[in-house]
Amino acid sequence: MRRLAGAALLLAMFAFPAALAQTPSRDLPPSIGPDRSASLTVDDFLRGAQVLGEVGPERAEQNADYVAAIRGLANIGDNYRTDVLKARAAGTTIDSCPGKSAKVTTDTLIPFLLHLPPEQRTMPMEQAFRLHMRELYPCPAKGAAR
Repeated sequence: MRRLAGAALLLAMFAFPAALAQTPSRDLPPSIGPDRSASLTVDDFLRGAQVLGEVGPERAEQNADYVAAIRGLANIGDNYRTDVLKARAAGTTIDSCPGKSAKVTTDTLIPFLLHLPPEQRTMPMEQAFRLHMRELYPCPAKGAAR
């Protein structure tokens, strides 16, 4: 399966300062129909990823499932990055502890999602993304040296 363009967006969000990552000039395809990206489930995301693999990137941008998946993933990445930066500024952590140069790609995200039992694929994609981040970037145990 080809990588979603969202992986590149997530990499960029972690690699650049927050102000640059939040610029509206991203190469996101325009919404098609109602914007379902905020209510994206794991099943929805996987359906969008499947579309990309079946029809390729140009035709995928004309598919509502793909567009919702890619826009949803970008929003999830934005929300996560904001939470991480706020926690760092406050001297705390969230439920995962990515380094300053953390990288997220669909090479790890999609297999993680595919290993979820079918009954868990109705969970919000944001929740699944955060579970994946917790697995990739666990926080050290309290009292352990960093």
